[in-house]
Amino acid sequence: MIAGLTACSRDEAHFAIPHYPQAEIVLLSEGVRIDADARFLGPGAETAFWQELGTNHRHNKAAAFLKTPLSAIVAPHYVEAGPSVYTLTAAGDRDGRICLAYLELEESGVARVTARVSEDRGVSWTEPQVVYHEQGAIPLLGPSSLVPGPAGEWYFLLRYRLGKAPKGLLFRVYRRQLGEWDLIGVVPGTDDLSTFDETSMAVSDDGRLAVAFVTYEGRLRVVESIDGGKSWASLGSPARLPVPGVRIPILTREPRVDDGMPSLRAIAGAWGLAWEQRVSIPAGFSDFDHYADTLFAQHDRAPGRWRRSVRVNDRRAMVRTTMALFERGSMMDRLELMHRDSRGAGSRYPHLTVAPTGRLAVLWAELRESRIVPVASVSDNGGQSWSESIVLDGSLHGDVDRVSGSFDGAGNTLRAIYLTFPGPSSLRVPGGLGLKAAEVRVP
Repeated sequence: MIAGLTACSRDEAHFAIPHYPQAEIVLLSEGVRIDADARFLGPGAETAFWQELGTNHRHNKAAAFLKTPLSAIVAPHYVEAGPSVYTLTAAGDRDGRICLAYLELEESGVARVTARVSEDRGVSWTEPQVVYHEQGAIPLLGPSSLVPGPAGEWYFLLRYRLGKAPKGLLFRVYRRQLGEWDLIGVVPGTDDLSTFDETSMAVSDDGRLAVAFVTYEGRLRVVESIDGGKSWASLGSPARLPVPGVRIPILTREPRVDDGMPSLRAIAGAWGLAWEQRVSIPAGFSDFDHYADTLFAQHDRAPGRWRRSVRVNDRRAMVRTTMALFERGSMMDRLELMHRDSRGAGSRYPHLTVAPTGRLAVLWAELRESRIVPVASVSDNGGQSWSESIVLDGSLHGDVDRVSGSFDGAGNTLRAIYLTFPGPSSLRVPGGLGLKAAEVRVP
């Protein structure tokens, strides 16, 4: 596969917004082993969370919690995990509580999810409680698997597959209420999920639940429960944007369009959804033009329908790839080329965040001048229009991945956290990854 940048267009429909960089701090220098899940938790983005995979002095996985990382550099507080823990995730509510969930995979084939809760922002924790325990299943956890509900309640979305069949992926929803975890329902119609794309769950202030996911065919779907997860109804999916260009029937091959990486949040009287639309356009016998857009749509509760989809990104980078008839070189070299190309023309991992004031922001990673940088766009009118992209990383070298963020309590400062690569993104990072945080004031 040979790839090259062929075009980069600029959308002038986005409005300019004043912004003032406040801080850019290295939380972890490049060379550590960390997981891709790094986020801010709780009110005002006052606590940073990431998963450390192990160092010379630590063999087990650990959850790291760092308070106010942008105002003072202090040592993070670690919560150690056992040797059988495969991955973990965390969430924080508006009152400063934190819930931490572990996925354990034992040699006997038993999969177990346990959870602990902290009432003091990670200083002390309750004893672990078993949420899920089953033999022969393959569960999956993601950044949106755990979300806070009303005061003191937590919802856990378990995505799992029975056996090794390519289909059969299902959702289970658990709730922690009055100190106990209970299975409250199974999400129907989710047996053809994509194993690549992530899933997002959100809870509204009045107890409604919604789950956004992507099917094997690359179609986005959203389902909702108004009774706390006992029963579900489909909300359909927002409209895709048309693919630019003129195509002649029969003579021109149709482009392939896939949805991916949904990020769902509850907003006033509605659900807000950000996702990426990946497009592959045939450009010859063995050439393809690829690009990805970051989109936003809102599902209004009263009329019960989706508003028009809006393109959030104001730039579009088109990457052309050529599929060689006879591939040369090692398999790892070919995978690296494919990985670089996919991150340059897709896999933006958009992250939607909502301020207490109702202000919206979407953060994602995009290709700019041979670098993959973290950017953000802000909306003050419920997602109908978006600002020009704000570049969050001021360094001149390396790439970033998996950017997420949150507003402060007043909605005037946007805080972002993201992984960094020491050089061009690669599947073989010799020195490990790094972790940075940035703060931008958006009056």
